[in-house]
Amino acid sequence: MTGQRDTKNTILQQYGALNLHPQSVIDETFASSDFFDPCDIVQVKYEMLRRVRVEGQSVSHVASAFGFSRVAFYQIRAAYEEGGLPAL
Repeated sequence: MTGQRDTKNTILQQYGALNLHPQSVIDETFASSDFFDPCDIVQVKYEMLRRVRVEGQSVSHVASAFGFSRVAFYQIRAAYEEGGLPAL
């Protein structure tokens, strides 16, 4: 499995999508799922935005659980609203 992880992380890095601080993602879903990958910064940011928009969770709680500040959350949301998924 380590080989697959290394390959995926190399690809994520090539595309600028590697989370340099995956240990900051303390959300339970990312800790207990093979699908959710804390090393994939696009997935982390999208799921963070979804939690607030769809599930109605608080910005403060979600930002903290996903390794971001509240200010960063709003910056990420603005980038997504302007440029969609590629902006993440």
